[in-house]
Amino acid sequence: MKTLLFLLLSFVLCSVVFTQERSIPIFVSTQWLADNLKDPDLVVLQVSFNRREYQAGHIPGAQFLWFNWLAESTPELSTEMPAVEKVDTVLENFGITNRSKIVLYFSGQNVTTTTRMLLAFSYFGFGNTVSVLDGGYDVWKRDGHPVSMETPTVKRTSLTLRTNPAVITDADWVKGNLTVPSVAIVDARTKNFYDGNGGGILRQGHISGSRNIPYTAMLDSTARLKDLATLKKVFEDAGITPGTKVVTYCHVGQQATLVYAVAKMLGYDAAVYDGCFEDWNVRGEEYPVENPSKK
Repeated sequence: MKTLLFLLLSFVLCSVVFTQERSIPIFVSTQWLADNLKDPDLVVLQVSFNRREYQAGHIPGAQFLWFNWLAESTPELSTEMPAVEKVDTVLENFGITNRSKIVLYFSGQNVTTTTRMLLAFSYFGFGNTVSVLDGGYDVWKRDGHPVSMETPTVKRTSLTLRTNPAVITDADWVKGNLTVPSVAIVDARTKNFYDGNGGGILRQGHISGSRNIPYTAMLDSTARLKDLATLKKVFEDAGITPGTKVVTYCHVGQQATLVYAVAKMLGYDAAVYDGCFEDWNVRGEEYPVENPSKK
């Protein structure tokens, strides 16, 4: 009886953690960040594959987040979720607490590296308190906001992470839901890959029954999100109606996270197939692929 009560209490607590209202929008503007930069609970992280970009200048108070700390690659698969024990240390070193609001940003056109980090933070329990800076560092500078060369000194914190597995799924779940009307499997790669003209992979084409919403359709030429009405129409044009569960995939789990983040912003129940086409492609004929280029 005690064990049953403990399990029921744990379920209730986790439900509260992952269904609470957001304390920060999924995407914030440069003005929002400028207005909230002095918030003691705000943690700003510049996402990059190398520290040189950060050292060349960054948003005041921002810290450097190496992409691979929260997206590991193995000999089998790329861009996978790391172990909780590793992530716990990384986040504690940033001074993150359970009260923290986290803003992630990028430089250049690297939006999807940052939305991949948003997915990771969501998986590790910060789904309602993590955001991406719309337009990133280049738009921040273009809008006239200050730049710093100083690396902040941060006191390490202590965290107990609660993962939220609902934000990712696997090949067997996708295969089992290919024909479910309330589920939309969305290929976030560019149309040439969806159509089977990508090259360099074992099986070209896309997961059978998936719809194509290229991640590039989310952005304007400055790497900012398109307006809300346009984004809604992109999903509607793909036949995705309100109430549909959206599961996105791409090559290795990076581009798909931008479409995932926008789907969440639009109110869809969304997740990412974390193995993506890299995983699906090598699984054999029971995991079907369509190749329009051969028709």
